[in-house]
Formats: sequence, structure tokens, C-alpha cells
Amino acid sequence: MKYKLLIISPLLLLINGSQDQIERKFEPNFLSGNISINLKHGVWKVAEEKPVYQDITLDLICDKSKCKSEVWGYAPKYNTADHQGILKVSNLNNTWQLKVNLNLRPDPWQNTEIPASYLIEIVPDQEQLIGYYTGKLNNRKISGEVTGKISPPWPKKLANHQPILPREHPRLILRKSELSLLRKKANTDYGKAIISQLQKSLSHPIYYDGYVPNGGYHAAGYCFLSWLNNDKKSAQIAWNIVEKSRTNRGDRLLEQAPIVAGIALAYDLCYDNWDEEKQRKITNWLAMEIVKLVNGDSPKRGWNASSWSNWNARARGAAGLAALAILDEPKEFFPNNEYYSQPNDLWRFFMTAERNIQRYLTIAIGDRGLGSEGDLYTTEPLVLTIIPFLQAYRNVLGQDLVANSKAEWLLPHYIFRMIYEDENLIFPAYGRHRAGYGNTLFPVGLNIVPEQFLPGVFWFYDRNLGLGGDRTFGINKYFPHLAIFALKGYPDSLAMKNPAAVFGRVLEDKEKGFYVFRNNWQNSDDFIASIYAKKQFLPTSWSFPEINSFRIWGLGGKWADSGPSDGKIDSENVVVTNISGKQTGEVLFFESFKNGSGNVSILTNNWLRSFAVDYSNSSGASGLFVIVDRFKPDNLEKKWIMYTQENVTIDGQSFLLKSSNGATMKGTFITPVKIAVETTKNGHKIIAEGKNEFFIVMTVQKKLPPSLTMEGNGLNAFVKVGKQTISVSNERIIFSY
Repeated sequence: MKYKLLIISPLLLLINGSQDQIERKFEPNFLSGNISINLKHGVWKVAEEKPVYQDITLDLICDKSKCKSEVWGYAPKYNTADHQGILKVSNLNNTWQLKVNLNLRPDPWQNTEIPASYLIEIVPDQEQLIGYYTGKLNNRKISGEVTGKISPPWPKKLANHQPILPREHPRLILRKSELSLLRKKANTDYGKAIISQLQKSLSHPIYYDGYVPNGGYHAAGYCFLSWLNNDKKSAQIAWNIVEKSRTNRGDRLLEQAPIVAGIALAYDLCYDNWDEEKQRKITNWLAMEIVKLVNGDSPKRGWNASSWSNWNARARGAAGLAALAILDEPKEFFPNNEYYSQPNDLWRFFMTAERNIQRYLTIAIGDRGLGSEGDLYTTEPLVLTIIPFLQAYRNVLGQDLVANSKAEWLLPHYIFRMIYEDENLIFPAYGRHRAGYGNTLFPVGLNIVPEQFLPGVFWFYDRNLGLGGDRTFGINKYFPHLAIFALKGYPDSLAMKNPAAVFGRVLEDKEKGFYVFRNNWQNSDDFIASIYAKKQFLPTSWSFPEINSFRIWGLGGKWADSGPSDGKIDSENVVVTNISGKQTGEVLFFESFKNGSGNVSILTNNWLRSFAVDYSNSSGASGLFVIVDRFKPDNLEKKWIMYTQENVTIDGQSFLLKSSNGATMKGTFITPVKIAVETTKNGHKIIAEGKNEFFIVMTVQKKLPPSLTMEGNGLNAFVKVGKQTISVSNERIIFSY
């Protein structure tokens, strides 16, 4: 894009670093969408009797340079509060001028505010914004550079949305107008099976404590039956559970969030079958819980307000869901205190929750659905609060936070990594606890899947958990309320497609640097191989040393699996040296093929790992996997580590893994190493020690391993397995046959 514009100092100095005149063209149409502007050193507070400056980001929503008057500021190093302000825009001939008056909250746990003002001048630079600002905060003049970026408009406005009426319920997941349709669905084969699973789930004990108290979710299950069947008895049972849940408050916001989310869902569905006293009581209670969940807690109690934290996601998801549940309730239903003294106070709390959820989806989730904090701490808040909030947001406000966002890929991501085994959808996990939510992710998430992805997602869901599978629909004893989502989302007719026809067989999350290579979607024999470059490191959050760590499952075997959940480097499938590596990796090379095969090379500061997968059967094995590791400096003591759930036999430069079903993996080191094996809690740990590079070839098969021959030595060797020849170039592994 070319611009013609005469820019003068100080903006000129920022752009060009000199007094030279620069010609750029200002195009108003360019300034459309969600715009984030970072003010360098835009806020300050006193520390050790000196002012300490921090950056602040201002979030705007604009259309052809015309912006909404409301602006929000976020400065996580200053504090974790959201700062609301007013924006005025002037389109000058040469620059875009913004005047912002911001109410800064110096303490996230108090309502005190101090005024700040900024005069900002911006010009476009390539696909970004640059500029300069001057301002005033606490009687101190401030100024500095401005950088910004423009994202597509988000959320997307829905066509033909019917606005909710005051006191209209249900509204969050279901609308009152859907009652007739839901009753018809409940009488279908799948509907009867879903209701049966709901009733079965409700017969299990309720957990009012623990990390995920589920009383609210049980109450929501009863309220769903009450609404569906106009059953006052179920509404009363739900009320009793709600009251017990409210008096068994979670120890921290982490535990309180699912209580609030469940009760918000129950309140919405039981509203018309509870009397006004109950309606008023829960409206008041939810209103105050929203305040607590939005304002946060002390870090000493484990609270983490970072946008990418699962704590933030759980709490703000629950707050947003609760706010949508009580929106437009009568004023007298709300508390009369410092938090609810103005008509728009609930909306202010809601907007803070919304912005935190948007930031979570933007920062914590990769472009193809990988969560930075690992699988458990990603899927748990998604199931408990975030995905229900996304659906309620669409129903209540008529706007879609999923369309054209990373949330579109949440379910497809896990389809790439899951198999069904022993009545559960399981997958080779990353992150703490080496696990994640499997079955429950699909009923709650089915309603947010984009239309173009739904044939593949529903194929997987129905085949494993629906009428074509175990008929649990992902509804279990902990979360009966998932029946609400399952019945609404289960289609009466849909042309299902194998996921390979919808998504292909290789998943690349470019933002996070995560790669999955899958051969088929058939059964538990499917191959799933993955490697994590960990391109982003997000501080103040859960982060394991998983750079270059890989997983390999296939033919029913867990050949390369996760190690202990202790956060130690030697608990990953990596190479351990006495030199500390970077916390992030850089992808130097990537290619993929239609059959699920592929090749990726990842660089840290002193280590290059190449990982290649071949499903072509040209090697004579169902799966061929090659790993090459190179280092600078080279002459280091190194330990190559791989965890496995299978039995291990060592033979010279090779190891043989054998699964209980008779399938095997044979691994042969082309470079000289000394191999040992240790028994672990869940299997075995293979350790290969050497001073130079590592070059290993692994085949997985049901019969005898194919023979392996080689010409040359080390990384210069040509290795032949069946008809497949393997060699190594500067930055990659090469297959040829």
C-alpha cells in the first residue's frame, strides 16, 4: 500500500528518524475494525519515591475512521483493571487525531478513579499504525511513541436477531420461542437418548466442593426438565440445590466461578417456574457475584488476572454469563450499594468481563485452537464458562464472538488429536496434569462450530458419543446440564463428512507453533503424531518446558507419550544438555502432504530439531518417524529422552517397544549412543546418551519391523527402510522413494 502525506515533527522523527519530509496518503477506509493502540509509557505510578512508567493499550471500534465514543484501556503491568474512557476523533488532512479522556483505576479492587488525558496523532504505516502522543496524568506531562494494529470487526452482528425483552427467559442457551421445537426434538430417537442420559446423570451425587463444584450444573439440569415439561417439582429440586450451592461457597474465585455459571443457567431456565421472591433473591446474588469475579482477588489466594490465565477465563466467563442472565431485570431486584448506584453499572461490569474474554481468545488461544497453558487448563474453562458465554452472547446481544475468531477452531483442533478408547475421547496431552476435557467438550461446543466445519465435527461427535457411538452424547455424572447444549445442537439432518474431507490430515497452528500429523479417522488404531515449537512464551501463567517435545500414538500404542507432570525438562520428549535453551522456538521449515505425512524443523538458541512423519507405507511400516537433533556447540553431554507406555527391550543401538495388542515400534539410532531404560509410574523412560548429534529412525507396525540398511555415517548417512530412503539436509529430513 502506498501513501502520500507530509508529516511534521514529532511524528516525522518517529517515522523516519530525521527531519526529512515523507509523503503518505491518509485513507479513512483503512481505519475500520477493532483497533488497538499502544501508548509507550502512557501511565505511571510512584514506586520507591520515583515515578515508574508503563505502557497502556487503548481498544477502539471504528468504521471508516468514525469510532464509537467508548474506549477501554488495559495496562497489565500498571495493574489488572480495565480503564473506561471517552474518545473524540478528528480527521486532519495529514494525520488521524484522537482525544482520549480516560478514567484510570489505580487499584483493581477499589472503585477510585483518576483522570488521564491523551492527544494522539497517528498515520498508517504498511498494515499498522504509528504515531505520537502527549498527555497528562496526576499533574505530570507524559508523551511518547504510539504503535497500533487493526483487526477485522469483532464481534460480528447477526442478521435477523430478535432482541430479548425485559424479563424474557430463557435467553442464554435457549430462547422461549424454541420451546415447541425442543419438545419435538426431545421425542426423536436422539432426543429420548439425551433426556435419558440427563436423568441418569442427575441421579449421581453432587459435589459442592472441590476444584469444580457442580451443584449449579445439576440445578441447571433440573431446570431444563422443568422448562421443557413445565414441571414445578423439578424447579423446586433445582431451587434446593441452588440454595445449598450458594451457602457452600468456593474457596477461591477458581472454584466459585463454576458455581456462579451453573446457577446463572439454572436461574435462566427456572425463571418462570420460580416466584418473584426467588427471582429477586438470585438476581441480587448474581449481581454481587459478578462484582467479585470481575474485580478479582489477591494473588496470595492464587488469583491470576493475566488475560491468558485459566483463572481469568473461568472467572470472567462466569461473570459475563451471569450478567447476560440478569440484564434488564427490574431495578429493585438489584443491590442498592456502591457497586449498583448507576443505571449502567451492570453493563460496566459486563464490558470488563467481555474484554477479558476477548483478550483470552486473542492471546491464550492459537490460530488453530491450541491453548498456551496446556490442554487441561485450556479445555476446563472452555467447558465450564467460556463456551456457554459465547452462546449466551449471541442469543442475548445478537452478536457473534466466534465468527472469524480463533474460537472457530476449538473443536476441530481436538478432533485432530483425539481417539475414542474405553468410553472416552483421549489424546496425547501437553501441559500440567497431562490431560484435558474430552467427551464434554463436544456437546457444549457443538453450537459454536461454523457451518463449513460442522459436517466434520458432527461426524466425529456422532460416531463416538452420539447415536452412532456410545449414546452418552458427552453428558456425564459431573455435568448433567450438557444435555441442554446437546439437544439444542444435535441436528435432525446433516450431510456428515469424514474430518479428512473437511480439515485435511495435518494441523498447523502457526501462532503457537504446534503441528499434528494424522493418517485417518477410523478407530483407536489411527496415528496421531505431534510436535510443539512453542513459538510464544506467556509469563505469569502455566508453562512447561515443551519446546520440541513430541508425541506419537498409533495402532493402539502410546509409543511416545507425555512424561510426569512436574514441569521439569527431563519429563519431556526432548534432548537435555547442560546449556539452558530459549523459552521459545522458531520454525525454520514445514511441509505437509494429503496423506497426513509431513516434516518440520524447529530452532532454539543452540538446538535444531527436525521431525518427519511418513504414512505412505513405502517403508513397509504403517508409520515411519524420523528425528534429527543438532547442536551448537556440538561437543556436549546430552540425553535424548522419550517416554512410552509400552514395554521396552534394548538391543545395541536399537530399542523395541511392544504394545499389549502385539503392535511394535522399533527405533534405531544412526548416530552412536548408549541406550538405557527406566521404569516410570505410567510406563518407561528411554534415555540415549551421546556427545554429538542424534539421528533416529522409528517404524510402527503390526507385523515384523521392516529391515533397515544404511550407507555412510552420522548425518551423512543414507538410510533405507523398505522402499523409503532417508537423508538429512541443512535444515530438514528428506524422504525419497
